[in-house]
Amino acid sequence: MAVTIKDVARRAGVNPSTVSRAIHNHSAISEKTKEKVRKAMADLGYSRNSAAQMLASGKAGAIGVIFPPIENKSEQPFFMKILTAINEEARQNKITVSIASGHTNEELLSQVRVMYQEKRVDGFIVLYAGQADDVRDYLLADEIPFVIVGTPIERANEITAVDNDNKLMGAEAAQYLASLGHKKLAFVTNTDKGEVFHERYRGFDEKIKLLGLSGQLLNTTESLAVGDVTALVVLDDILAIKVIQGLTERGINVPDDISVISFNNSVFASLIHPYLTTFDINITQLGHRSVQKLLHLLADPADFREKVTVPFELKVRESTKAVN
Repeated sequence: MAVTIKDVARRAGVNPSTVSRAIHNHSAISEKTKEKVRKAMADLGYSRNSAAQMLASGKAGAIGVIFPPIENKSEQPFFMKILTAINEEARQNKITVSIASGHTNEELLSQVRVMYQEKRVDGFIVLYAGQADDVRDYLLADEIPFVIVGTPIERANEITAVDNDNKLMGAEAAQYLASLGHKKLAFVTNTDKGEVFHERYRGFDEKIKLLGLSGQLLNTTESLAVGDVTALVVLDDILAIKVIQGLTERGINVPDDISVISFNNSVFASLIHPYLTTFDINITQLGHRSVQKLLHLLADPADFREKVTVPFELKVRESTKAVN
C-alpha cells in the first residue's frame, strides 16, 4: 500500500500539515522538525515523486483538465501550451489526462459530474478562476480534489491555486513604460470581467497614480481613440496584435508613434513585426506546478490549501521605445 503524508506524520509525531510544510522547506518549521520528517520519510520509503504509486491505490490514475466555457478557446495559445505542460508532468508521474470542455456552464458541469462519478479521474485542474461558478461549487461541495490555474475571488482560502502575480505584472508594465519616458498611458482590454483583467488593470492603475502619470482605460469593443497617449498596456498578446493592426490602418506606427506592451509571450509575439514587448508568464511552469499540487492533494486530501505564485519575466522587443 502506498505511503502517504499521514503515515509520515504519525512516524515523525507531527501533524500532516507540518510534514507538508517541512517538505516545502517552510521557514516556520524548525530544522529539528524538518530532520525528524526527513528521517520518517526515509524510514517509510516515502517520496514526493511517488505520485503514481499513490494514485494507483484503488484510484483511476488519471486527472481531468477543465477548460472554461467560452467559444474562442482555439484562438488562445495559452490553453494549448498549458495543456502540453500538464501532459508532460502527468506523463512523468505515469498518470493520464482527460479533458472536460463545454460551451456553457451547464454542459461543463454535466461532463465533470460524469467523469468523477464514473471514476474516470481522481481530481481536476481548472483552467479558469474569478468568481465561483457551478463547476467549482460542485467540486467544493463534494470535496473533490482540484487545483485552479488562476486566482479565485471567492472562498480562496479553501482552494489550492497556481498563478502569476497579475497585479504586480500590471504595475511592472506601467513602470517600464515610465522608465522610457512615457507620461500618458492607457490600458487596453476587450473585457471588463475576469480576475486577470481586474488584477492587471489594478496594478497598472495604482502604479501610474503613484508615479503621477496620466492613465485611462480603453475598451476595444468601442472605438479605440488613443488621443495623445504615447504608450499602451494591452491585456494579452492576441489583443495587442489586433490593436497594432488597427493602429497601422489609421496611419499610427508602433513603436515610433506609440509603444505597446502586452502579456503572455505567446507564439504570436515574435511572428510578425513589430515583435511584441511582452511578459512571459511561464506557462510551462504553471502547468507543471498545477499537476504537482493536485497530486499532493490526492496523496493527502486533508492537507492545507495554498496559492503557488509562478514568477514572470519581461521580454523586451520591438513594440516599445523611449520617447524623444
